[in-house]
Amino acid sequence: MTTEEQRTEPRELEGDPATIEEPAASKRAVLISAMVLLGLLGGVVGLFAAMPEDEVVDEADSSIQAAAADWLGTPLPDAGGETPLGSEGDPETGSEGGGGYEPVAGGSPTAAEEPSPEEPGDADSATARHGVVKSGVPVIKSLAGLGLSAGDAQRIINALEGLFDFRQARPGHEFELRTEPDTGEPVYFRYEASLTDIYVVRKKGDSLVGSKERIRTQKKTRLFGGTIAKSLFAALADLGAHPTLTGKIVDVLSTQVNFYKEQRPGDTFRVMIEEESLDGEFLGYGPVLALEYRGVKSGIKRFFRFEAGKAGATYYDEKGVSVPRSAIQIPLHYTRLSSPFGYRFHPVLKRKKLHNGVDFAAAPGTPVWACASGKVTIAGMKGANGNLVGIDHGDGLMSFYAHLSRFGPRIRRGAEVKQRQIIGYVGNTGRSTGPHLHWGLKKNGKFIDPLKYKIRPGRPVPARYRAQLKKIIGQRGAKLDGTRIAAPKGPMANDPDSDPGVLGLEEDF
Repeated sequence: MTTEEQRTEPRELEGDPATIEEPAASKRAVLISAMVLLGLLGGVVGLFAAMPEDEVVDEADSSIQAAAADWLGTPLPDAGGETPLGSEGDPETGSEGGGGYEPVAGGSPTAAEEPSPEEPGDADSATARHGVVKSGVPVIKSLAGLGLSAGDAQRIINALEGLFDFRQARPGHEFELRTEPDTGEPVYFRYEASLTDIYVVRKKGDSLVGSKERIRTQKKTRLFGGTIAKSLFAALADLGAHPTLTGKIVDVLSTQVNFYKEQRPGDTFRVMIEEESLDGEFLGYGPVLALEYRGVKSGIKRFFRFEAGKAGATYYDEKGVSVPRSAIQIPLHYTRLSSPFGYRFHPVLKRKKLHNGVDFAAAPGTPVWACASGKVTIAGMKGANGNLVGIDHGDGLMSFYAHLSRFGPRIRRGAEVKQRQIIGYVGNTGRSTGPHLHWGLKKNGKFIDPLKYKIRPGRPVPARYRAQLKKIIGQRGAKLDGTRIAAPKGPMANDPDSDPGVLGLEEDF
């Protein structure tokens, strides 16, 4: 190649129409194509922009939702976010505007098939919370602790006025509160003072209405027959009887059998009583209906409960004469008499000392009532007596109740009380070795045995009731005769003249 050719080749390459004009034409074609595509794309975008929002479908998102629903069986929001409140959905598929639920065959129900937790409902669907009364915490404060306003709490308390006094609320009482999810207003309140004392408040219109629920319990007649080997308390326990039955039997026989001196190993008994339970849980015994006691020292005693008109129920023997009764009443339902009246060796002071009352062992919190009507002269903490109540009954008679856990409603110095009115509850305060009631009685300034005070003689049943009483004695007497007397489970006490611990005698005070 000549020098001229070498100079002119690049120029020919740069200036060759075949190598310079073809790229330019291609660029123009690309630009034209891009413009066309952009125009088409703009049209498509404009078309989608003109479509309603609820018709926009993202195929990719739909497939993801379906796959997730297959795994979880739960509703999923659409790609746009949470389903707006108040949007209307498809009544057949359950999907809502702006989103939806993917139904899953054989899976769990979707949220569209379940009631919304945000919808206000009745007492059964309202928000429920539970509480327990605690010592020193008023119920109104406990309700406020569950999120209720002080005003609404007071409305609940007002609704039960005349039915239940919340000043009688005790630690351990349970309650339930239900409120409207949206407003927080109470729609239902249930207070359980016991297994059978249930108080309920329900919302009716704009008001709260209180009522006491009627709890159906089961009652059946029980018959026990046994032989005393060590004590009446132990013999009944061997038969599976509740400990409170001991006190009921002794209460009937208190003026007829001296359990401190006359009870002997080998004595037998039969008793007929009504037992109350709730769904298989023992609640308590009613009054003794019929009773027989056969003792080596005391002889044969048989009594039958009968109510002669307005005179009230009492116990009659087979001749129709009522059992002699004390002018005062034993002040509680106890499990056993744990220490009698008289001199004894004091378990704490370690010396012989007059025990100037009677000790009844009972569960903490057992109600204690006044043995007779009178005026309260003491209601407070008194040294070794612990919480003490003293009552002046007039005519030189005073009674004392020591070691109480707390006092009864409105019991204070100067208060007037009626016989069997609750004045306190069994406790373990003061100088005490266990929960019990020390009951003392003073006559003209001198302590006396409460169990021997002023025994009233029995009286014949009024003539017009003799036939009824005779019929009851015949029916219940036949049941007593048919009750098998169980043999003692343990050996008899060695010394029949020793104190057998009548009711499980113990040295507490």
